[in-house]
Amino acid sequence: MAEITYTVKNVPQFLKVVEKCTKEWFTKEATWGPWFRGQKDASWPLRPSLYRHKPRNRSNWIMENELRQEFVVRAPSLTTERPQNSWEWYFLMQHSGAPTRLLDWTESALIALFFAVRGKVSRNECDAAVWILEPWQLNKFAANHDGVIAPGAEAGMDPEDVKKYKPWLPDRYSGNKLEQKNPVAIYPTHFSRRISSQRSCFTVHGFDLDGFEHLPGPTRQYLRKVIIPGAESHRIETRLSVAGIDELTIFPDLDGLGRWLAAILRDESVPDKRG
Repeated sequence: MAEITYTVKNVPQFLKVVEKCTKEWFTKEATWGPWFRGQKDASWPLRPSLYRHKPRNRSNWIMENELRQEFVVRAPSLTTERPQNSWEWYFLMQHSGAPTRLLDWTESALIALFFAVRGKVSRNECDAAVWILEPWQLNKFAANHDGVIAPGAEAGMDPEDVKKYKPWLPDRYSGNKLEQKNPVAIYPTHFSRRISSQRSCFTVHGFDLDGFEHLPGPTRQYLRKVIIPGAESHRIETRLSVAGIDELTIFPDLDGLGRWLAAILRDESVPDKRG
């Protein structure tokens, strides 16, 4: 069963689709809402960074164990962050750009839209996309759990609920392969300011590289795709900036400030064709 797809050309049209999905999925929970993921190329699959490469002479699981170990050994001297458990280490890996089975999502529709269109200044740009997910329905199927929790916040969680999600992040070298097939939805602990400002949430893949494509029909209907034509991307980014959604608000650090200033220079000057 293919996902339901929409095409929008401006922010109001996008928000109408968001409202439609929210009203359809959340009929009793007034404060609940979907998750969103922006992708600059609409043709990209929902595949995490670890699964975008095929390791030589080893499985993805063995490769991931080695990467996790290297990160845990080397990271403490490079950051002031001090993760408290395996989940927090895994979130920090994702936050730092290391390959993981995590996919970034956000609870903010406009932040996801910004990630889809940011930096696309030519009318010849490829189409972008925002995915919309109902994570509770995903977890009912994948984890047999009617909820979405933060498994890294062990002190504040029901231990039985935390155990349900342990199979998606086993201890390093604890087995010959990853046992779980399907992706599952989780919240991070907010140990990083960027996680908070982006209203971050995650899905973590099982061993199926294209787990979202292989969801059964009743669950897949809770995954929608919104196409943004490339020719409209820069106009939408400008509208989002006026509304206060830009590099600096999403990345509240020096890197975000630098990219925000670079975007101002880009939009208020003529590029030097000499490079």
